[in-house]
Parts: sequence; C-alpha cells; structure tokens
Amino acid sequence: MLTQEDIAKAVGLSRMTIYRYLTGKSVTQKTRDKIERFINNRGYRPNLTARGLVLKQTKLIGLLVPSVSYSYYPEVVEALQKEIRTRGYNILLCVSNEDPEQEREELDLLLSIPVDGIIISPTSKSQSEANCKLLEKEKPPFVMFDRYFTNVNASYVTTNSYAASKKLVQHLIDMGHRSIAHIGGPRSNAFAEGILQGYRRALQKNKIAVDEDLIASVAMDGSDCIPAFQKILQQKKRPTAVQAVNDPVAIEILKAANKMAIRVPEDLAVIGFSDSRLAEMLAVPLTTVREPTKIMAAEAVNILVDQIETKSKKKIIKSLPGKIILRRSCGAE
Repeated sequence: MLTQEDIAKAVGLSRMTIYRYLTGKSVTQKTRDKIERFINNRGYRPNLTARGLVLKQTKLIGLLVPSVSYSYYPEVVEALQKEIRTRGYNILLCVSNEDPEQEREELDLLLSIPVDGIIISPTSKSQSEANCKLLEKEKPPFVMFDRYFTNVNASYVTTNSYAASKKLVQHLIDMGHRSIAHIGGPRSNAFAEGILQGYRRALQKNKIAVDEDLIASVAMDGSDCIPAFQKILQQKKRPTAVQAVNDPVAIEILKAANKMAIRVPEDLAVIGFSDSRLAEMLAVPLTTVREPTKIMAAEAVNILVDQIETKSKKKIIKSLPGKIILRRSCGAE
C-alpha cells in the first residue's frame, strides 16, 4: 500500500507538503502537478475518512431512492450520478424499497458517515414526511427529488404534475371520454396530489361532474391497485378511461384488463405518468408523461452543491414541465 511517506520520497518533497496537498491546504500549482502526476500513475487512494475529519468534507453525496427496479428510477440514478461526478463528488446509493423504516435506517447511515449532502426521493408512505423532517432538524444540506413534502422546509426539484395531469386528462376529454377514473397515490404525497388535482381541474373546466366513486388511492409501486381497479369497474357508471398516478400502476391496470378480456384502448383507455423504460415496449404502448429527468438531476445537484460549498440555507423550488407522450393505450397511433 502506497503511503504519504512513499509519495514524499518519490517526488522529492516533504511529508508535510504531501499532507498539505491531501488535506486540501494551499500548495503551489507546480507542486500540485508534480504530486498528481505521480499518484495518478500509481493509483494512490487517499483515506476519505481521515480526509473528512480534517476538512469536514468527504466529497460524498448520499442518494436515497425508493427503488432501482421500477418506474423511471434507474434513469434517475444514472442522471444524478453523472451530474454528481461532474461536480467533483462521489455518490453513495441507498434504496428504501418504499419502506419508511428502511428509509430511516438508510438516513441514519448517511448521517453517521457523514456525507456532505443528501438527495432524497421519499417513499410514497406518509411516514416519510417525518424522515424528511429529521433531515430538517439535523440540518445536513439536502434536496428532495421528484417526490416532496410541502411541510418540510427544504429545497425540492420535481415535475409539475398538476399541469401535466390536467393536460393529459384534457386529451382524453377531447377524444370523447366523459367517464374517467383516477387511480392515484397516497394523499400525503404532494406529487400524487398534484396529479389528482390536475385531473379534477380538467373535469371541472369541461363541466364534467367529479364522481368520487371513480377515484381511488393506492401504493405508488402498484402492488395494491388491482382491487381498487376492480371496484371502479363495478360502479354503475363504468369508466371508459382511467388515469394512473404513474407507469407502474398503469402497467398493473393493463395486465388486469388483459386478464379480464377488456380491450385497451377500444373498451378502456389507460394513461400513466413518468414514461418508464417499459412504457413504449408494452404490447399496448402506454400514453404517459415524460419527466425531464436529466434537467431535474442537474438542477438538484446544482442546488445541493451550492448548499454544501456556500453554506446557503435558501429554499429553492424547481417545478419543471413534463412532456405528453401519446401512444396506443389512449387510442393514439
């Protein structure tokens, strides 16, 4: 293992000079270039824990997401990792599996390391608000991504789910649908609530009565949406279209409709949200909303790094427009 003393002997400098370089203290550019040429060739790995104790900085950013297997989170992780590395930081990825208790454990881990900052996409459960409030209390730099809680005093970056939802439901109305169901997420989830309110506003704008029997709330991963879907189909006024809170829920609806011999879109139009990688590859490609993931990632990392490096406490909100993607599940070809 290469030590600081080895580096000092090899480049003809004192151990103190090497220590000053490794701990971020001032050295001349000539000295810096000389040291970096050597350690890059030899693959020296500085001790990040020791460096963190000295500089109060680890150059690590914690990323906590609810999943890496469904919806568009694989794309989120890739985009955030690229932006974080571009800014000179490394990523420490944690996954909550939509479990607030596991989310709390992962946050405790990140706070104990400690990382320089945290980007968190909370679980869909209401208990996650308490976890985000823990971060607010502990005061590490952090940004909420995609999902957020308005009662938490912290910056967040998201897609304007209200505007995109309203526009997408308006498209269904323009196609002649008047009985449109909504299978949404938990009411505590501000992102899901935006989708619901966009749905309501589109109906109201077109003087279509909102039928509360056609509205349900389910988990964001779609694990419990089938009973809600079946109950909605049993209503006296059966819907001709259904809006899902996201693509995972919409995909479960498409699978259930196929088993029940319900033709999509002939008997039932289906729309989702997020434009996950599966959306276009389904037997019936899914109409959805594409979130500006790369732009969101850049915004979130910029906000967080600014907090880390300038100690800024300013709350910044970025609500970016989504893009409507029309496919066959709503009758578009």
